[in-house]
Amino acid sequence: MEFSKVNHGRHKVTEFDGSRLPIAEVKAILAEAILAPSAHNIQPWHFAIVASDEKRAALSTAMHGKNAAQHEAAGATLVVYSDTDLTARVHDLVEIGADFLPEASKEMLLTRLPGMFDKFSPEELSDYLALNIGLVAQNIVLVATDKGLKTNMILGFDKAKAKEVLAIEARFRPELIITMGYSDTEGTASYRLPVNDITDVI
Repeated sequence: MEFSKVNHGRHKVTEFDGSRLPIAEVKAILAEAILAPSAHNIQPWHFAIVASDEKRAALSTAMHGKNAAQHEAAGATLVVYSDTDLTARVHDLVEIGADFLPEASKEMLLTRLPGMFDKFSPEELSDYLALNIGLVAQNIVLVATDKGLKTNMILGFDKAKAKEVLAIEARFRPELIITMGYSDTEGTASYRLPVNDITDVI
């Protein structure tokens, strides 16, 4: 499918037909989505596919308003986390990528980045993580759309409660939830400001 068609065809959909997506299918979407750009290639993201009935029910208790019903009918619910321990993420990259990373890259990762991250203020860390999570989240919904699925991004949930009920490692912070699945609802295009009104040529 052409990118322009995918981009124009992606719309918010909150009603799904209830059929579950295979975990392998969701992982295949993630395998493509994580090709998203990442600052310093640090890839500070982590994902939870909420597949068990127990965890799906528990996550519903953290949802605001109608989001619980959307999640319950979705073919898959994906929680996107940021990794707040960037130094640990650097060591993960070097350890997991040991057979693929050139020695110069390993040295740069281990000697330069941890010192830089240690100097981040809480605001700088939050901005850094938000940038990276936004990039991968956008890729997730575009890849899912390309595969014929409908999606929605959810910010309306209690992050502390979600972290508690899903019990993912403490260093990972839930940022947003993406529901996906099949639906007869096409969704509608949202209004976008014209490019000429939001662009300066200087």
